[in-house]
Amino acid sequence: MNMNFVGAHAMPQERPAKVKPQRRDTLRYVFRLLKRFLVGQHRVFFLALVMLIAEAATSIFEAAPLAYLIDYLYGKLPDLLTYFGLPAIISPRIATVVGLTLALIFMAMLNSLGDSLAEIYLAKGGRALGYNLRLALYTHLQRLSLAFHNQRRTGDILARITGDVSEIENFVIGSLSDIVGSLLQLIGTMAFLFYADWQIALVAMVIIPVMTVVSNYFAQRIKTTAKTLRAREGDLASASQEMLTSIRVIQTYNGGGHELQRFAEHNQKAVAAALMAAGLQARFSWVVKVLEALSISTVVWVGIWLIDHPRGTMPAITVGMLVLFIDQIKNMFKPTRKIIKEWNTIAKIYSSVERIGELLDRKPAVSDSPNAIQAPPLPRPNRIPASELRLSERCGG
Repeated sequence: MNMNFVGAHAMPQERPAKVKPQRRDTLRYVFRLLKRFLVGQHRVFFLALVMLIAEAATSIFEAAPLAYLIDYLYGKLPDLLTYFGLPAIISPRIATVVGLTLALIFMAMLNSLGDSLAEIYLAKGGRALGYNLRLALYTHLQRLSLAFHNQRRTGDILARITGDVSEIENFVIGSLSDIVGSLLQLIGTMAFLFYADWQIALVAMVIIPVMTVVSNYFAQRIKTTAKTLRAREGDLASASQEMLTSIRVIQTYNGGGHELQRFAEHNQKAVAAALMAAGLQARFSWVVKVLEALSISTVVWVGIWLIDHPRGTMPAITVGMLVLFIDQIKNMFKPTRKIIKEWNTIAKIYSSVERIGELLDRKPAVSDSPNAIQAPPLPRPNRIPASELRLSERCGG
């Protein structure tokens, strides 16, 4: 509350957020809240996106030099000197192998550089986001009335300021690059497959709806479990804070056994929720691994059929192209596994954003009226000279 304004009026209690609770579960609400505290960081995130695009592009085509080398050794493709019309200074075979291996090294360097720079930019943006969130929460909590603080557990509020904000901050720093980079790689892989061979692309297209159904099945359960876990962690923090605050009373009345049992119950519930989330994530990963093996096997059979049934005088695909397609299918599942690995984190972010938004959306009980005017500064008291103060003290006041 701004005490420098006249015309403030009190209300009986804090007004709950006008935002409907179910909206906090949507991706739109998460982005709105994050965007609110990312002012001035758009350039950093744009540069991170550029680096992630470079990383995804090199990941998609990193096996292309190897595929060309296989077809060259089988006599299906010309050497690089002939292909680019360069003079034969050295042996064409040696020049081709050197050129392709240098291309592999260059693409690996570019891929690693893009990943590293993206992490640096996202670290800057994540730290700025965490700073802004903590400052906003700390300021907003001071505006809320004593009735609110008396009704809420201090440990839970501390868990929101520290734990939930740290979850969001760590997500931006450590997980966002994997998720966005994986999505870019998936999109790029599908575009390349359709460009190279539509039949292989159709096999990949069949994978997408299956993965969507499986992901939705596990996502809802992981998200619910993550919310439960965050609530249990808040209860655990509250129990710890209440014990430490009342430690003198607990020791005086010998209540340590009861507090230990209470803390152990909260701790056991938190462990159970964490193990449930880990189990769901492990089963999700196993299903995806089986789907990957089935997809690669299907591509191998389709590829062999295309090799054995040429289009006219030319084969539909070459052995090198089949190797490249298999690598592309793997590229579709590598980012999927990354997203699965971060899915529990994503669910925690939803829960953390919801818990933080619940505090930020709460209206203070005391607010300034629309026609409030700024109060004049309080007059400073007249300073009494030090000599008069000493004289007054010697005279007894």
